[in-house]
Amino acid sequence: MTEQRVLIRRKGPTCTLTLNSPGKMNAIDRDMIQELQAALGALKFDRDSRVVILEGAGGHFCAGADLSVLGSGINATEAHAVMTQISGLISGLRELPQPVICKVRGAAYGGGANLALSGDLVVAAHTARISQVFVNIGLTLDCGGTYFLPRLVGMARASALALLGDELDGGTAAEIGLIYKSCADEELDGKVDSLASVLAQKSPLALSVIKKGLNRSLSMTLNEALEWEAAQQSILLQGEEHKRALLALLQAKRKKE
Repeated sequence: MTEQRVLIRRKGPTCTLTLNSPGKMNAIDRDMIQELQAALGALKFDRDSRVVILEGAGGHFCAGADLSVLGSGINATEAHAVMTQISGLISGLRELPQPVICKVRGAAYGGGANLALSGDLVVAAHTARISQVFVNIGLTLDCGGTYFLPRLVGMARASALALLGDELDGGTAAEIGLIYKSCADEELDGKVDSLASVLAQKSPLALSVIKKGLNRSLSMTLNEALEWEAAQQSILLQGEEHKRALLALLQAKRKKE
């Protein structure tokens, strides 16, 4: 019986997805693709799960695509089909209505690094190892690296990361703005759980709309962004989530006074 490649754990409003192929540093194979696709498809309509955490089992996040799947014996057409499936995972994570926190320990190489960057917030251990390793094995960026890197760190740093294939630790990745935050390894679980708890208390609809706006932002002109914001805000202002949040805020303010 094949071992489950993606473990799903729900605790209150948080759903944790764990990449589960520790013997291969959680490299992405066909079984993992299928299981992740199924999990993301279900989460898209799961109103009870308000925050998603993505992590890796066995001390590593993800070593990228399993090259034994994409290596010898596979032609270009077959390789393209597999890469299209992997790319679908990136789109699926970006399109989830829930905020996605990627918890990075150990290695996040190549496509694994970019899988992490597809999350909304990346929190890594100081000792995490993050690398756009592609150039070192004669490949180009995939899993959205071409899209994410310039947007996160600017063209100069993106070029250096992609062309040199150097490895960054979690602390350096946070310092240059590649990821949200870095912390000591022993603090990582607590930091991520605390962040998930904060997000779970916010309006799910507002979080979803904010995600959509940020994802579209760099393809819109200022006028287009203003028009989109006005349309979305006019809807949210009529919603119960806004009214409840505003009431709670006013009540908390009165208590302080």
